[in-house]
Amino acid sequence: MIKKLQTYGFFTYGKVIPGLMIHGKAAPYPVLNERAIRAGAGIAFAIGLFAFFQAFYLQEFIFLQGLVLFLFLDFSMKVIVGTKFSPLSNLANFIVSSQKPEYVGAVQKRFAWSIGLILSGTMMLLIFGFGIMGVVNLVICGVCLTFMFMESAFGICVGCKIYNALMAVGIIKTPEIKPACPGNVCAIE
Repeated sequence: MIKKLQTYGFFTYGKVIPGLMIHGKAAPYPVLNERAIRAGAGIAFAIGLFAFFQAFYLQEFIFLQGLVLFLFLDFSMKVIVGTKFSPLSNLANFIVSSQKPEYVGAVQKRFAWSIGLILSGTMMLLIFGFGIMGVVNLVICGVCLTFMFMESAFGICVGCKIYNALMAVGIIKTPEIKPACPGNVCAIE
């Protein structure tokens, strides 16, 4: 029997769509709309690029501080309670609402957003905990911007690739049915 939603406590994460086929294979696992995910990454990238250049060229870190706080909260929502309460996800879903969804597995996207949560959490600690604003912040910000650009422009989810690499070497347990990746680029046969 297929569950409608995968739950973690009283929160839901992804949705199971009965009879869904992705890349010619059954997809009985929770899925998310890749088009909305890419749109959200593009929005975050555009805002992040502005904040990065303000910090890099003008040494004005106020925009970066605000963005770090926002991204930390947004990634927290995505990782802990799902995309339902994420401001970026809601905006992105609205923007792509007239497009046909392209579904991908929710588990590897959650893993990828966990990487974003770790990066933004590290920035929160550096900026607000230790008052450090400088090169190390810009390097972390650059890594995050690169990941967001790869996702939005090329549809390459770096976190999903890391997730699948960890599955391939046995660090993460391989599920009976492996979740689909965008464009089927990270499938493990």
